[in-house]
Amino acid sequence: RNFWLYAMGRFVSLVGSGVQDVALPLFILDLTGSGTIMGTFMIISMLPRLLLYPIAGVLGDRINRKWIMVWMDFGRGVVILILALLALRNLVTIPVLFVVQFVISIMNALFGPATSAMLPDIVEKDELMRANSILMSLNSTAYIVGPALGGIIYGIGGIMAAFLINGISFIASGISELFIKYEQKVKNITNVGEIVEGLKEGLMYIKTQRGILTLMSFALVVNFLAAPIFAVLYPYVMRVVIKFTAEQYGLLETSFMGGILLGNILLGAFFANKKAENLLIKGLIFETLLLFVFALLMFPQSIAFFSGPSWGMFAAIAIVSVFMGASNAFVNTPINVEFQQLVPTEYRARVFSVIEVMGQGIVPIGYGLVGILLDNAPAHEIALALTFLTFISVVLFVTRYSKAVFEDFENRKKEPDAEALP
Repeated sequence: RNFWLYAMGRFVSLVGSGVQDVALPLFILDLTGSGTIMGTFMIISMLPRLLLYPIAGVLGDRINRKWIMVWMDFGRGVVILILALLALRNLVTIPVLFVVQFVISIMNALFGPATSAMLPDIVEKDELMRANSILMSLNSTAYIVGPALGGIIYGIGGIMAAFLINGISFIASGISELFIKYEQKVKNITNVGEIVEGLKEGLMYIKTQRGILTLMSFALVVNFLAAPIFAVLYPYVMRVVIKFTAEQYGLLETSFMGGILLGNILLGAFFANKKAENLLIKGLIFETLLLFVFALLMFPQSIAFFSGPSWGMFAAIAIVSVFMGASNAFVNTPINVEFQQLVPTEYRARVFSVIEVMGQGIVPIGYGLVGILLDNAPAHEIALALTFLTFISVVLFVTRYSKAVFEDFENRKKEPDAEALP
C-alpha cells in the first residue's frame, strides 16, 4: 500500500511535469529563438538543485522524509498555479520564468534526496529491483502521456494551460503522499550544527567507496557531454532547425520515455537477477552507438532527404529515441539498485545527494556552452563532436574501469553494516 501511494503520487505529478517540460522549451524558443536563452534557462533549472543537494541530503536523513515530500509537492503546486495566473494575464516574461524556475529548483533539491532515500524503507530488500523497475515504468508512462499531452495542450491552450495542469498535479501528488504510513528510522535534527556534521559524515562515507567515486567520475564526464544534447540542443533542432509542430515535438519527447518504459519492463520481467555490470555495459554501448545515429539525423543532408518536418523524419527520430531510451534504462536502473543496496538508511539521503552532485556537477557549464555554440555554429556539428567525445569516454570506462567498480561493490555488500560505515 505504501509503495503504491508513493508511486502513484509521483506518477500524477510527473504527468503534469511532462506537460510543462514540453511546453516551456516551446514557449522559450517561440519567444526568443535563442539557444543561449534556452541554455541559461536550463542552468537556472539545475544549478540551485546541485548547490543545495548536499544540505538537502542531510535534511533527508534527519527530518521525516514523508513530510519533506508532501510539503515540497504542495509548495511547487502553489508556485506553478501562481505562474498560471500570471500567464492568464499575459505577464509571463523570460525574467519571470527565470525567477520562478529558481524557486522551483530549490524545492526540487529538497524533494529529491528524501524521495530516493525513502523507497528502500518501504520495500523489502529482495524486491528492490522489481520495485525500481515498476517505479521507472510508471515514471516512463507518465512521461509518455505528459509530453504527448503537452504538445497538444500548448498548441491549443498555450503556456497557461500547461502551468495549470502541472500545478494541480503537484497538489494531487501531495494529497496522495499524506496517506503513506512511514516512520523515520533515524534521529531528528536538534541544532544547525548537526547539518554541517551530517554533511561531513556523508562526505566521509563517500570517500571510503572507491567504486562509487570511480563510477561518478565517469558519470561527471559523460553527463557534461551528453546531457546538453538532450536538454538544449535537441529542442532547438526540433523546433528551430527542423521546425516540427508543437504536437510533433511533444510526441517525439514521448518516444524516448517510451523506450525507457520498454527497457524497464524488460528488466523487471527478464533481467531482474542479471549482473548489474553486464546490464550497464551493454546499455552504455548501445546508447552511445544510437547517439551517433541521432547526431547524423541532424545533418542538413538528412533533413533534406526526409523533406524537413515530415512524418518520415519524425518516424526516424522516434525509432532511434525509443531504442536509446531502452538502452538508458539498462544503464540507470541497475546503478540505482546497486546504490540502494550499498548505502545504509541512516546515510542514504546524504550519500544520494552527494552522488547527484558528483554525477551532474558540471552539467550546467555544458548547458551554457552548448547554448552559446548553437547561436554561433551549426547544430549538427556540435552534436557530432559531443557524441564522439562521449564515445571515447564510454570505451575508456568499459575497458579500464568497470570491472574494478563492480568488484568493489560486491566486496562492500559482503561486509557487515557496522563495518561498512565510516
